[in-house]
Amino acid sequence: MFVGHEFLAFALAGGAARWLGCDDVAALRLGAVAALAALLPDLDIAYAVATYAVAVAGGTPIGWEPFWGVANAVHRIVTHPLPVGVVAALVFGAAAALAAGDGSIAADTRPSLRSSGQAVVPVVFAATGVAVLLPAFRTTVGTASAVVAAAFIACVGTAGWLVGRRTSASSTALTVAAAVGFLTHPFGDVFLAPPPPLLSPLGPPILVERVALAADPVLEILAVLFVELASVWFGVVVLSRLSASRFGRLRETIDRRATLGVAYAAAVFVFPQPTIVDAHILGFTIVPLAVAVGLWVGHSVRSRPRSTGSGAADSDGSAVDAAYAGFVAGLTTLTVGAIAYVGVYLLV
Repeated sequence: MFVGHEFLAFALAGGAARWLGCDDVAALRLGAVAALAALLPDLDIAYAVATYAVAVAGGTPIGWEPFWGVANAVHRIVTHPLPVGVVAALVFGAAAALAAGDGSIAADTRPSLRSSGQAVVPVVFAATGVAVLLPAFRTTVGTASAVVAAAFIACVGTAGWLVGRRTSASSTALTVAAAVGFLTHPFGDVFLAPPPPLLSPLGPPILVERVALAADPVLEILAVLFVELASVWFGVVVLSRLSASRFGRLRETIDRRATLGVAYAAAVFVFPQPTIVDAHILGFTIVPLAVAVGLWVGHSVRSRPRSTGSGAADSDGSAVDAAYAGFVAGLTTLTVGAIAYVGVYLLV
């Protein structure tokens, strides 16, 4: 799961916000907060890359399998557990509350957070969580993990502060939206590698084996791809419904050129068969096709001027429409290509 984390979190938070009565704009913003929170746990990949670089200097070979062999020992260990997600959400909300109380938002748009004194409760909860989490990491996992956790919490706090200065949503809503992103993220990582320690550093392991979706190694990696695609499509569907006044119906956006994805069926005979270990073979071959079609469709839409009410061309609007249409076309191409590959693989 690379982008599926963000789209799933966006769909859950944005869709729930709309269902609970928020208008489309507010639901979009809360969905975006959840997507941001779902992205942040993977910041620890930078630490994993640095660890691998040190390992290479010590004689570890260069390659995908050696990299993940080293990276999986550090990546996801600190930033992905559920207790960390809870504390991160509290810190995000507290930082947003402090930013709002700083007076960066006009008082009439944030009456509930006009002063930083009203941020005391979220700050106390966040500080308590950090005070429990960091010593627990140092005691049960190690000092290095506690340092990484502290750096991660600092990044989350910075993100919360920046969001709090730019939105009128309450700190409670922001905390809940962030929690959706942080707490759903680790469950998307159970298909490609051993799951993260979900209860660390406060509890024992509860899920220690990778979840296998198929016995056949090729079908298994393709099943993981379909899980990813389902997550992304879920997010796109929610986005299209919240933005229907801008983009129209999703069905009308899908371009026929996406059927070119059928050509990926030939990959069964041309490229080595992908597996969980060699997942990059799938990614580096099917994604470029989807990107090419998406850029083609996006360019076509971009070249059609969009008229405004005054009769002038709206170049910014055209760019947004082109990006949306291009993304949907690329996603459709990728989906068609994956289905075509599976069909040919099963036949031969």
